[in-house]
Amino acid sequence: TVPTKGIPNDEFVRVVRADPKRKGLLYAGTEKGVWVSFDDGDNWSKLQLNLPPVPIHDLAVKNDNLIAATHGRSFWLIDDLTPLHQINSELIGKETVLFKPMPSYRMAGSNKRDAKLEGENHPNGVMIHYFLKKADEQTVVRLDILESDGDTIRTFSNKAKDKADQLTVQAGGGRFVWDMRYPGYKTFPGMVFYGSPNLGPKAVPGIYKVRLTVNGQSQTQEFEILKDPRLTTTPADFQAQFDFLMKVRNKVTEANESILNIRKIKDDLGYLKKKMGDDPKNKEINEAIKKFEDELKTIENDIHQTKNSSVQDPLNYGIRLNNRLAHLMIEQAQGDFRPTKQGEAVRENVSKLIDNELGKLTMVIGTNLQKINQMAKEKGVLFVN
Repeated sequence: TVPTKGIPNDEFVRVVRADPKRKGLLYAGTEKGVWVSFDDGDNWSKLQLNLPPVPIHDLAVKNDNLIAATHGRSFWLIDDLTPLHQINSELIGKETVLFKPMPSYRMAGSNKRDAKLEGENHPNGVMIHYFLKKADEQTVVRLDILESDGDTIRTFSNKAKDKADQLTVQAGGGRFVWDMRYPGYKTFPGMVFYGSPNLGPKAVPGIYKVRLTVNGQSQTQEFEILKDPRLTTTPADFQAQFDFLMKVRNKVTEANESILNIRKIKDDLGYLKKKMGDDPKNKEINEAIKKFEDELKTIENDIHQTKNSSVQDPLNYGIRLNNRLAHLMIEQAQGDFRPTKQGEAVRENVSKLIDNELGKLTMVIGTNLQKINQMAKEKGVLFVN
């Protein structure tokens, strides 16, 4: 017989299950939902969350998840019970708590469905649970994902400007799911790539860290990423794939940074042309500007297809070097395997072509910029890129 202090009399207890990972932790299924006790049943608290108020006929603890069999509402699952395993008297009164994440499997993918009659899949990533006693507009919260040596992989914050880096926080318990990915390649405004989602490489199986910082106060927990046990992929295979994808990502970033640089120079040249006007006395400098612009435009179009402004445009205009290389990011990451020989050959070939264009850009800038700066200075106009 288990005491049921705190559970209302009208919620008849049907089943009680003990958690094998922590002594004294019990779960009760009642006529109206689920309850939890941390002291062998002496006291109970509601664990309803988003579960409908229906009878629970059975409970089971499997791989640190709680499975509830309801009457007429199918099966429900609480992913990750490990925060409950870590709750103790030492945490009472703490302003902030970062729980140790459970070991997480690196999986190939997870289907996402919005149908109202279908369940939600297990999050495909590392589940990071935390608790904030208070959170308001002045609260600054940052979550850093770190390699085992402390190097930063990703940073998320409630004050981040980039949507991809934003962290939504509120008082009470919170959960953030890291998709195990490193940042993707650098982009630029108006960039359209075909068949190349900007997804960074997945972390290789191993030990990582998460650091939660709230108003300057930090705490850190380690966690482990596990490989899919059904795979024969070796640690060396995972690392080879990761290194390959990072090389691709970094080279695409170089290519895209050159586009940003070219467009910045073109904007400055446009400003200078406006200053010069159509005065015949400025013919020489205007011709130099036109020559510089044409050379920049040629390199820009060799690196990136500037005609593509919508996702359908590449069907008409094709893709250029940065998009060709970026496609390897998705093509060589479709499974957990070493990069193929063909993939490495493409990477080397396209990377050399990009390097050639970057070399041309350096030469073109070096040849024209100083000359135009000097001519502009003689005209009494300051032009420095």
